[in-house]
Amino acid sequence: MSQPVSRGEQARAEILEAAKMLFLANGYHGTSMRAIAEASGGRAVAGLYNHFPTKEAIFRALIEERNPYGVLVETVSSAVEGAATLAEFVDGVLRAVFDVMPRHYDFLQLAQIDFREFEGRNVTRVFEQVFPSLLMLIRRAQSLPGGRPVPDMVLARLLASVTLGFVLTEQIVPHTVLNALSRKEWADLFIDVVLHGLARDDAAGEGMES
Repeated sequence: MSQPVSRGEQARAEILEAAKMLFLANGYHGTSMRAIAEASGGRAVAGLYNHFPTKEAIFRALIEERNPYGVLVETVSSAVEGAATLAEFVDGVLRAVFDVMPRHYDFLQLAQIDFREFEGRNVTRVFEQVFPSLLMLIRRAQSLPGGRPVPDMVLARLLASVTLGFVLTEQIVPHTVLNALSRKEWADLFIDVVLHGLARDDAAGEGMES
């Protein structure tokens, strides 16, 4: 049975949720403490300072408390638990992150604000906490058969880049284009290209065309 939420915790959660929506809609500098107070239930501005000393502290709390890294590491770890080859590992990782990250697109938007306004220091601080767990997963992948050795960070950045590309294009590409395939079908195509590449063997290609 879950513990009841205190009034202070409830107020804090409402402030964070209101601030998130305002930051996403108006940007960091376009959001005032007064606007946050009003959007979080018509509070007085002084009431916000009972929970957060500054607007930056509210933003920092959003990055620290609303990030998906814990869920992501747990989901990915579960997805690749039985992987016996590098291909199975990559397949499991990408399917997991393609499922998790689109549900946290608002965090990616907050991360963009963090990089614009704070040089990414808040996101970096949080990421550094989960990076050892992610690195362990990457090194496990490197130990599996079926792939050629590459530096750990090359594999990590490749998977991160594919993930960001998948999530961001879902937001900017017209739905009339994306709806031609289901998300699973798009994932299948992305994963196939990651595992097998774009280039084909010239001899094989010539044989297919003849």
